[in-house]
Amino acid sequence: MASAGERLLAVVGTSSTTAADLMTRLKSMGVDADLEAALHGVQGSFHVAAWLDGRGYVRGSASGARRLYRAEVAGATVCADRASTLAWLTGGTPDIAQLSARLAAPYLPYPLADAAMWSAVESVPPGEALNLEPDGGCRRSVWWKPPPAELPLAEGALRLREALCGAVALRVRPGQVLGADLSGGMDSTSLCFLAAEAGASLVTSTLHWKGPGNQDHHYAAYAVKHLPRVESLVFPSDELPACFTGLDEPRDPGQEPAGTLRDLSRRQHTAREMRARGAVLRLSGSGGDHMVVPPSSYIHALLRRSPHTALRHAAGFKARSRWPLGATARMLLGAAPYPSWLTTAGALLRMPVVEATEPQTWGGAASASRVGERAGR
Repeated sequence: MASAGERLLAVVGTSSTTAADLMTRLKSMGVDADLEAALHGVQGSFHVAAWLDGRGYVRGSASGARRLYRAEVAGATVCADRASTLAWLTGGTPDIAQLSARLAAPYLPYPLADAAMWSAVESVPPGEALNLEPDGGCRRSVWWKPPPAELPLAEGALRLREALCGAVALRVRPGQVLGADLSGGMDSTSLCFLAAEAGASLVTSTLHWKGPGNQDHHYAAYAVKHLPRVESLVFPSDELPACFTGLDEPRDPGQEPAGTLRDLSRRQHTAREMRARGAVLRLSGSGGDHMVVPPSSYIHALLRRSPHTALRHAAGFKARSRWPLGATARMLLGAAPYPSWLTTAGALLRMPVVEATEPQTWGGAASASRVGERAGR
């Protein structure tokens, strides 16, 4: 945190900045300066809170890992990173409609996914900030937008690597022992190698699923052979706690229903084993697939711009997910706009699982079925 006169700037969370650096950035800002421009280059996962010339500013992270909520308490706007805190202050009750939606589908489509689970509590969408005015008013503003997709794939990959290197190095100290998930997939495997490159000693956790055709542990074992300073832990799936073990035990409540509760006891079991070997932090590749693998719905728009490329990509999705030919054609030629699709998507909840594997123009049942299949391994 840094303060100068009537100005205050705070970065809360894991970041590459320091108090001295924040002070320099704060003093360099003019009266009408852009706060986000002043924070350019700061890496990490954090909230930003500022008081500049009689106006407040607060926001979370663009990824949504650091969320922000607001509510009216005694006529004043109050912000928090936990919706339940604001619900306690306002006496709010659970929003039954939002709760039902979360229980019906693990990954809700936009814009349903960003809502708070409590009445009288408003969720600030990732990428937006709250501006607190001197008269007590509050307005939202967009502080982050996706960069234009103008880089060639090779150059974009280098930029992604630079960002990942910076993020991992921010959390790693040379010689430090870290726990790291190593599923054998590209996301967790990449983080392991970047952590080793930053000087960490690793205790890796690999789940050995006995399902036919599952080869994840083979790829993980191959990666271990090329990692320096690593102790590999392999957990056979039949020796892990069963799903929903300890469900009746008290725990810190989350902000909304989450699929991670299903295998929480397994995660805790592997975490205890890593801590017993000196690990002070755990790296996970969760979310990596969402970052670099687009939903199949992009093919629908791509067909209008580049038919040949779209058909080639559709053939790949069809082969990987075993889409029926007729359903694939309907997805490509479907013309319903996103709002229309969203209003009718609820009917898919009553479809049998075998039918739900068909592709949808804007997403939906196909991706949900694959999530459920992987989760049940």
